[in-house]
Amino acid sequence: MDGLCCPTCGCQKLTHYLGGVYECNLCGRNVDQHDLIPTEQFLEQDMSVEEIKGLIDDKLDMMLLFPEDKAALIDDIKKLRSRLIEVA
Repeated sequence: MDGLCCPTCGCQKLTHYLGGVYECNLCGRNVDQHDLIPTEQFLEQDMSVEEIKGLIDDKLDMMLLFPEDKAALIDDIKKLRSRLIEVA
């Protein structure tokens, strides 16, 4: 899903099932299509230092699972690191 991501981990790699339900390929959560959020909105939401660090770890895991998305994931990590500096 371009531009939309899992509301739990921010992964854009979603598998569509019947009835508007998607499964996140990273965290395994089943998400209704109406619960998906824009990726930019996900990265800009209020998060604690621990949550930001966890998301950076998730993005690093995604680089191993989805090497074809490496450039976009590096960009996301840079944004999260900037947010980490702001929050800390």
